[in-house]
Amino acid sequence: MNAIVYLPKNELREAIDYFWYHDANTVQLSSYNIPFLHQELIINFGDHLSVQANAQTAFGYSQQGGVSGLFTRPVITRAKGRYKALGIMLKPFGLYRLCGFSAAKLREHPLTLPDIWGAAAFPLLADLQAAEHAEDKFRILEKFLLRMAQPQTVPEEILALQESGSLQKGHVRANISGKHISSKKYIQTATKVLGMPPKKYAQLCLVNKAVTQIAHQTETPLTAVAYENGFYDQAHFIRVFKSFAGMTPSKYKDAVQQGHTHETFPNTIFI
Repeated sequence: MNAIVYLPKNELREAIDYFWYHDANTVQLSSYNIPFLHQELIINFGDHLSVQANAQTAFGYSQQGGVSGLFTRPVITRAKGRYKALGIMLKPFGLYRLCGFSAAKLREHPLTLPDIWGAAAFPLLADLQAAEHAEDKFRILEKFLLRMAQPQTVPEEILALQESGSLQKGHVRANISGKHISSKKYIQTATKVLGMPPKKYAQLCLVNKAVTQIAHQTETPLTAVAYENGFYDQAHFIRVFKSFAGMTPSKYKDAVQQGHTHETFPNTIFI
């Protein structure tokens, strides 16, 4: 597979981690994905590419693209036939930071680019389709995003959630201590910026830290992983981890040890 990554070198870095492009003549793959800390934009120029969360109808990516928010349940991704796709890994608050788009609108299912940017998306999509090289597609998409940008400030109390590293009672509320914001407004703001309440997001952050640690430190006991990542105890760790991952930490560790996880993106389990 031809895989290219491009890191933005301008103000888009505040909303985007990286652009990617994948191209393969024929694929047949399915992956089980533990929710990760990125919103993601994907435009499919190939054959079948879809995501499915829970028992919901699968969302099929097309040349109109799709943007997904932060998931709270595992997602199945399937690709079949010619694989040719362009994507962006946005930060957890990426769309809000970039253009003020409410992440709450992404909670049910992905939205197409015209859903987000209206008629302006159609000439963009035509230009991307016509561009032959990945580098040209990156340049076209980056130029469009810079032109459409309406940057919004992400409140510090929201940014602090990812670094807080604790689920102790009252900790999330402590993030707004001394700030001129009510608990109700705090929850509303988090839902708009991240697509979920602050407590749920804090849990997702810690589950992702645990996933990374399990994948890269397989010798570390799961009890230690639980305490080192801010969970009350092993039972609490198992309950919260399973609520997002759909499996227990030990089941995930088995997948890692059996070589079923993606080498550089441990949230992905090949099935």
